[in-house]
Amino acid sequence: MKNPLPKIILLLSICFLFACKNNTSPFYDKVLKSEKGHFRGAQIGASIEQTKPLENENFLIDEMSDYLHYDYEISMGNSYTVTYDFSAKNELYEIETAIFLDVIKDADLLFENFSDHFNKKYGKGKKEADGYLSWNTTSSISNSKITVSMINDSQSYGFITIFVRDLSY
Repeated sequence: MKNPLPKIILLLSICFLFACKNNTSPFYDKVLKSEKGHFRGAQIGASIEQTKPLENENFLIDEMSDYLHYDYEISMGNSYTVTYDFSAKNELYEIETAIFLDVIKDADLLFENFSDHFNKKYGKGKKEADGYLSWNTTSSISNSKITVSMINDSQSYGFITIFVRDLSY
């Protein structure tokens, strides 16, 4: 009798390839928006005038001299908000993105996608005591130390928060 082990290994390899082929959340590109900057094309240290054109003005909910707030609907039951905070010197010091998904498994996959993205961009992330996963980098505009932190706080629905902060504020 022939050894079935090579056929089993081949079959498992093919299944593994198909399982890994489409492992990107359908929401990933919409939330990421751009590979440029620290997140969504925005760079910590940029002015409000440099940051505002990066977003769609139709989704601007609140605007002040030191604050921009956008609400985006992805699809029925799935949405995200993006807020930008600016200092008195008109320098972006924080980006906060809150993502709300009606299916927890969708949030788990999206969290994994962003973990992979930030690991590639900033190096391996660190798991903090408060549950956040964080990465450190530097602003090319202000030379300030920046932290990117993210948490999957899903309970009865999918909920992910991503913060990009200038550590000097």
